[in-house]
Amino acid sequence: MGDFLDKLLKIQSGYFKRMRLIFILDLISIFSILYAVLIIFQHAADFLDKYSLPVPIEVILPILAFVTAIISALLLHRKDNKININLLIENKYSELKERLRTAYDNRNENNIIVDSLKDHVSVSLTGVSSSHLLATGMLITKILVTVIFISGAAMVSLNPDKYAIPPETFTNITSTVNETIENINNQTFNAQGPPVETDKVGTTGQGDIFGKPNIAPIEGKPVDLSLDSGSGAGSTISEYSPDKNQFIRSADFPVDVLGSNVSDGGYGALMKKTETEKELINKYAVERSKI
Repeated sequence: MGDFLDKLLKIQSGYFKRMRLIFILDLISIFSILYAVLIIFQHAADFLDKYSLPVPIEVILPILAFVTAIISALLLHRKDNKININLLIENKYSELKERLRTAYDNRNENNIIVDSLKDHVSVSLTGVSSSHLLATGMLITKILVTVIFISGAAMVSLNPDKYAIPPETFTNITSTVNETIENINNQTFNAQGPPVETDKVGTTGQGDIFGKPNIAPIEGKPVDLSLDSGSGAGSTISEYSPDKNQFIRSADFPVDVLGSNVSDGGYGALMKKTETEKELINKYAVERSKI
């Protein structure tokens, strides 16, 4: 039983050593990338100089890059400790399928069947290597990528003036953004005119209602929105009175209710009808209007 567990623990130890190496390589790669990027954009943080920081910006940048790299690497490898080595070995070596987990679950049991299973698993684990569980080619690729990133970060850090974006660029960008915002704020529609004397409107016709001339761009075309102030005295509409606004019938305008139902100009023919015919036509028109 001890031989079986010793081999398994040795394989687990070798696997997690390789995972720690990958973690360190990822940490260095992320740090190199972030540090190079911060150096390139270091002039964007020049506004921090006016706050009299206790440490210079040259020290803040690598610290910031390192802290961010640690957090990123931890998030990237947060599930490493949850890897089931037994299941990983079984998927890689078919002869240990389900046998390894069964032997591990019964590691404290002692009987003929379990002991035989443990001996078989122990023999099979002799050919298992942590390098097979975590391909060596992937480790070599990680190392090469890390070396490239370190070289790039070193090149940028040794020549910061060459690779850093000039402060004038950030100044121009800031000015452009501020001008754009200012132009947007200034494009307001000013339709305010002189104060209106509401007490004079509709009474004497001398109300001071004038439009303020203004031109507004609509779809890129200037449109004059000025209001004509008008001329002469104004007037108001008097109240409607049925007694004063009666329509007077005459020989020229012999209009009655039935005339509204005539649209073909046959008013003269209609007036020749008898009262019964007129009433019938009127009812017909009413019923047709309901359809």
